[in-house]
Amino acid sequence: MPAIRLLTPEDAPMYAALRREMLVESPWAFLRSIDDDFAVVEGAIAAKLAENENDIAGAVDDGPAPRLLASAGVVRLDPCKTRHRALIWGVYVTPAARGKGLGRAVMNLAINTARTWPGVECIWLSVSDRTPAARALYESLGFATWGTEPDAIRIAGESAAEHHMHLRL
Repeated sequence: MPAIRLLTPEDAPMYAALRREMLVESPWAFLRSIDDDFAVVEGAIAAKLAENENDIAGAVDDGPAPRLLASAGVVRLDPCKTRHRALIWGVYVTPAARGKGLGRAVMNLAINTARTWPGVECIWLSVSDRTPAARALYESLGFATWGTEPDAIRIAGESAAEHHMHLRL
C-alpha cells in the first residue's frame, strides 16, 4: 500500500511528472493545459509546497523507483474576505492505480489538513461533467453541488460544464 502523506518541496519532481500525466491523460478534468500550468515546473511547485496552508496530499509508492500515484491539492484562499474557505484542486489517480481507494485517501488527507487551519469553515472544488466518477467520490465525501457553469471549458471545439461543490466543515 502506498504511503498517504503531504508532499514536501523535495517531492516536486515526482509531482511535476504526475501533473504532466494528468493534464495529458485527463484533459477534461482540469482547467489548465500542459502549456499554461505552473505545476509542471518543478521549481514553481516546490515553492508552493514550501508555503503555509498550501499543501498537496499524495499517495507515494516508495519502491525502488519512488513515484506518485495520486494527489489532491488544498489551499487556503488569500483575500481576507475568503479566509474561511479552502479550495481543493488537482485531484488525480494514475490509471493503473484506480479502483484501490487512493482518490478517497488523498481527498480525506486534504480535507483533514484544511480542518487544521484556524477559521476554515468550508472547502470548495469544481468537477467536470465529463468526470462522473470524480463527482461521485466528492458526493460520497459530503460535498454538495451549489451550481453548474455551462460551457466552462472547451477542447477542440467541444464544451464541458463544471459543477461547483462545497463541503461545510
